[in-house]
Parts: sequence; structure tokens; C-alpha cells
Amino acid sequence: MRLSTLSPATIRGGLRKGFDVLRATLNEQEIRRIIGVPGEGDRVVEGVAPLEAAEDRCLYFINKSVTRATRESLALGHRCIVIAPNGSGMADDPSDWLVLEVADPRAAIAKVLEFIRAEHRNPPWVQIRKIAETAIISPLAVVEGNVEIGEGVVIEPFCTIGPDVVIERGSVLRAGSRIYPRVLIGAESVVRANAVIGADGYGFVRDESGNKTRIPHLGGVITGRHVEIGETSVIEGGTISPTFIEDYAKLAASVFVGHNVRIGRDASITAGVIIAGSAVIGAEAWIGINSSIRDGRRVGADALVGMDVSVQRDLSDNTVSRAPGPDVRIRTDDDRTAIGFT
Repeated sequence: MRLSTLSPATIRGGLRKGFDVLRATLNEQEIRRIIGVPGEGDRVVEGVAPLEAAEDRCLYFINKSVTRATRESLALGHRCIVIAPNGSGMADDPSDWLVLEVADPRAAIAKVLEFIRAEHRNPPWVQIRKIAETAIISPLAVVEGNVEIGEGVVIEPFCTIGPDVVIERGSVLRAGSRIYPRVLIGAESVVRANAVIGADGYGFVRDESGNKTRIPHLGGVITGRHVEIGETSVIEGGTISPTFIEDYAKLAASVFVGHNVRIGRDASITAGVIIAGSAVIGAEAWIGINSSIRDGRRVGADALVGMDVSVQRDLSDNTVSRAPGPDVRIRTDDDRTAIGFT
């Protein structure tokens, strides 16, 4: 595998530190010009990162109020640039952050991401085209540009594989699947018919005229090993860091996974589930048919969400939530037996 940022061994560890940063070299004057903040300076950053990444020489943005937790997270990085809301007070902090204040930090970072995409500033994950001799690719499939396709991979008719994609050994892509750039599909995985992985998520900001403009989604998608993605499911690419699906997670048909979602190891996501952006699903959680998870919410490890439940607040580890009421309790062995897992 020729990923420009990490080795395969590192990809398998935890939240895969390193992929959480969108690699792109930008100088201070470029950033000032893009977001409309005049001034002098020659600082250089090497990537754009979410606050939780906390690396040196990165560009961050703070969309809401500046909390103590925000300051503590940023304190872990050095020589960074922070786009913050007007009146944030961060410019008075004694740290070595460079703070650029704007009226709308989210709109400002969208302009930076568009610049990175237009100028091809972020290096590709895949440097050369490499397709294993044992891979079986239908002549009716389309495989574009530099990709890495491993031993024994099967790609059925009418699949479309974008450039900058890695498909590890033994994985199967059923007919009509669409894989966008910056996607890694782990070994021995199955992507079923007409699934879409890595498309831009639903993210927009208002421009100066009040019109909605798209936020580029450059983070991509990374799935672990032995993952299954059901028919017509959609996995949106992350905005800055990837959308993650961990080893052995299973997604049924017509599941929607929003940008920046993290699905834990061995989680079960049944048919028709909607998981909104930035939600976290814990290891071995079970999400019932037609349920929905609100954006940014966390469903804990071993939690069980029943059919038709709308999760509007975090669920602790090893709890159960069922419709129609807010019935949340500790999960028991009987619950495990009812869904076929003991």
C-alpha cells in the first residue's frame, strides 16, 4: 500500500492518528487572502485539522464559543493558525497560536478547503496505479487513475472506482457500486449493489449574498477489515478527517452514514438507519431498523437502539433505548438473545 500519510499498520490502530489531519502546506499570506484578513506574517502550516487532532503547524477553526476544553486542546499544538469568531478573545492568549478572527469561521474554512481542492494542495493517498494479477475486474466496470487493488479483489459490472482509492485483498464490490476518491476499503470486505462510498456530504454555508454554497469534503472514508456495506447504502466522505467504519462492522441495506461519523468495531447497523454527521457508534452497538441518530450524538459500546427510535441525546455504554417512549435502561442478556447475539 502506498498511502502518502501512514503505513497500513498505523491505519489499524485506534482512531488512526495522522489521517485526522488533512495534509496540505499553506502559508499565512495565502490563508489571509482567502479568508479576507489583512496583515503581515510568514507562518506556514502543514495541514488542516479538527480540534481533537492537536498537532503542530496545523490550521484549525472554531465555529462557536471558545471553551476551556477548546483552549486545552489547542495548547497541545504549536505554531498553529486558528480561525476564530470575532471577539473570541483568543488573540490575547499568551500561547504561540496565530489567531485570525472572522465573522463566520465555518464559511472561512470552506473557502480554504475549496482552495486546497482547486490547487491540488493535499497529496494523494495512492501514488501509483497497482492492480494485483489475481484481481477480477469486469470489463463493464470503470477504474480511474491511480488506485491500489489487492489480491483476489472482485469488482462486478457497472462499478465505478474513482482515483486515489485502495481496495485491500479479498474484498468484493457488487454491481453498480460507486467508490469516490480518497476511500480505503479494508481486506475481506463486501460492498453490495449500488452502494455509494465517499461522496460529498450535506454541508453548506452562506456566501456574502446569503446563498448556500457547498463545503468541500476532502476527508474521504476508511473502512476496516471484514466490513459489509448493504445495498443502496450511502457513506459520505468526511470534511477534514475521514468517516471511519471499524473492523467487522456490518451495515444492512439503505443505511445512510453522514460525514465524519465513526462506527465502532463489530457494530450492527440494520436496514434503513440514518446516522447524521459526526455521530459516534460504539463497538458492538446494535442500531434497529429505521432508527435515526442525531448529528454529533454518541451511542455507547454494546448499546441497543430499538426499531424506529430517534436518538436525540447520548446513550451510555451497555444501555437499551426503545420506541415509542424514552425507555433507556441497562442492557441485559435477554436483550442480546432477542437479536441473535449472546
